[in-house]
Amino acid sequence: MKNNRICKLFCAASFIASVVLCAPLFAQTTAPAAATAVAASWPADEAGLNALAGKLINGWFQQIADKDMKSVMAAMQPNFQVVTFEGVFDPATSMAHVSNLGTKSPTVSKVIATRVGDALIATCLVKADQEMDGKKLSSDAMPRLGVWQIVDGAWKMAAWASLSSPSPRPAPKAPAFAGDAAMNTQGAAMLTKFLMSQHKKELPAFDAMLATGMQIVNFKGQLGRDDMMNGAKRATTEMPVLADTRATKCGDLLVVTCNLTMGQKVAFTTIPADPAPFLAVFQGSGDGAKVIAIANTNKPK
Repeated sequence: MKNNRICKLFCAASFIASVVLCAPLFAQTTAPAAATAVAASWPADEAGLNALAGKLINGWFQQIADKDMKSVMAAMQPNFQVVTFEGVFDPATSMAHVSNLGTKSPTVSKVIATRVGDALIATCLVKADQEMDGKKLSSDAMPRLGVWQIVDGAWKMAAWASLSSPSPRPAPKAPAFAGDAAMNTQGAAMLTKFLMSQHKKELPAFDAMLATGMQIVNFKGQLGRDDMMNGAKRATTEMPVLADTRATKCGDLLVVTCNLTMGQKVAFTTIPADPAPFLAVFQGSGDGAKVIAIANTNKPK
C-alpha cells in the first residue's frame, strides 16, 4: 500500500457549533515553574489525572523555554511523533524545529486529561511567543494534545500535536524521516478503515472504533468522543487524499501521521481541501484497535 493514497474523511467534530468537553478542566492557568520529576504512577481520580497532565505539560514547556534540549529529548519515546503546522517530526528531526521556535513565556491552561488503558491523553491551551522563519505564530492560546505512557519507570511521550501556526497557514513539508515501510503501510490501512467508516456513514462501525476517553484537537479547540460522533453525523466532506504516512509503535499504541487533503463543510463553516498535518493514535491491534487521540491542523481560511 502506498503512503500517498485516497482515503476517507476525517470527521468534523471540528465543526460543531458548541463544544462539549468530556472531562473536568484543570482549574488553573499557569506559567511553567522549574521542571521537576513527576512520579510515574496513576492518580486515583479525574482531578489527579488533570493535575498530573498539568505537571507533565508545564515541565516540558519549561525545558523548551530553557533550551534544555537534552531533557526535551529525554521526555520522548524513541518512536515519538509530533505534528505541527510545518509537518511531522520524529525525535531527531523535531529538535531543530523545537529550538527554532524560540518559545518564550509559555502559559498553559484548560488541561483536560483522560486515561485509556496504559495511555494518558491530555489536551490543553498554550499561549506563548513563538516564531518560525521570521514569521510570528499565533499569539492566542492554541490547542495542544499529548499522549504519555510509563516507560522504564518514567512518563514518556508517544505523541504531541500543536495547532499554533502563522496566518495564513503555509503548506506542510514532507517528513524528513522515512520510517519503517511495513509499519507505514499498516498505519495507512488502519487509518483508511477508520476514516472510510465515517465517510460511508457506517456510524455503528465508526462509533465502535472510538475509545471511551478519547480526545481531539482542531480549529474549534478541545473536543471529546461525543463531539466526534456528532460531527460524523453532520459533516459533508470531499474525498480525502492521504500523503506522507508515517506510523510508529509505542508499546500497544500505533501513532499514525500524514498530510491530509480534505474539504469539509457543516452549515456555514467550510474547511478547504488543502493539505494539512494530521495525527491519529490507535490502541490495540487488528479489529479491536481503537482511536484514542486525533489532531487535525486544518482550519477555515
